Amino acid sequence: YTFNLVPVGVTISGLGVKAVISHKYSPPACGSGYPVKGDLISNIFETSGSTGVAYNSILWKGTLGGPSQDQGVVRFQMASADNIGGPWNFIGGSTCGASDWFTPGAADTAAEIGCYSELNNKRYYKYKIEICSDDCVLVGTYTPTVTGVVVNWSP
Repeated sequence: YTFNLVPVGVTISGLGVKAVISHKYSPPACGSGYPVKGDLISNIFETSGSTGVAYNSILWKGTLGGPSQDQGVVRFQMASADNIGGPWNFIGGSTCGASDWFTPGAADTAAEIGCYSELNNKRYYKYKIEICSDDCVLVGTYTPTVTGVVVNWSP
């Protein structure tokens, strides 16, 4: 952006300019609703130097979508490593696989983080969160709102 001011026939002893720029996000058209899903990978967290850590559960804060706040899905995968540089292999669910997820259900409901042999006893961790507007397969009319994530671990 460029702002040009050329005074003609006047003397300016003081000049103040206020420029306001606003941005509005408009998601791409998805037929009739929100995108099927979106995901986010957290920063790296350190478990206070503990190497014998056990990851217990994960929960999310917020609300499901819709008038009754019962629409959509929020689910997680976890990755842990001995080194801050990884490797970071995200796994979840009962299979501890890369295509499976821990699914707490409603907000403030903890999901047990199984996969003990793959995740426990590692100093650093990250999580991947996936927010789905319906069932993670179909386009939905409403979407969950996540305001926080809590990972429970013990030394």
